[in-house]
Amino acid sequence: MNDALAVTSLLLILAAYAPYIYSVVKRKTKPQRISWLLWMMLNATYFASAVNSDGAVLYTLGAVIGTATIFTLSIKYGTGGKSRFDITALFVALIAFGLLFVANQVLLALALALIVDGIGLMLTIQKLMRDRASESRLPWSLWFVASVIAIVALQKYSLESLLFPAYMIVSSGMVLLIINPSAKQKPIVK
Repeated sequence: MNDALAVTSLLLILAAYAPYIYSVVKRKTKPQRISWLLWMMLNATYFASAVNSDGAVLYTLGAVIGTATIFTLSIKYGTGGKSRFDITALFVALIAFGLLFVANQVLLALALALIVDGIGLMLTIQKLMRDRASESRLPWSLWFVASVIAIVALQKYSLESLLFPAYMIVSSGMVLLIINPSAKQKPIVK
């Protein structure tokens, strides 16, 4: 990865977490607890993969730091995690997460990781469809841009090195299309 672009992607992804964290503490953003737990677990895995495959190391390190912080905050300020649907989604995601460590093929492991990530995204989108003001547009926009820069900054393009930032472009884009900050905000449901 080009060093200047790698540092830029790290700074952008960390910068995206700052307003999100601020918005959570101010109770404007309500993170979905299971989503952030799954994303934290996966980002740690993506980071390990990036280290071993000359991937977007700094970008994924920033993602680990940010998701761990938001998951911790979601315990107090977040929503979800107690419904039957949430618990079932978590159970399925944990099975897929466990299987990705015994998968002998890289593409199978990547598919399993995307299933886990997609479950987290589904839970956040489900929450967002009920309360379109429950997410902040700025952080998701910055994650989108940081992901584009991470792809441009790669020195070696492969499915393994492209998959995570490409997925982040798609998932961030989907959330951005749904967010409506002018919608009436609903109270936090524990």
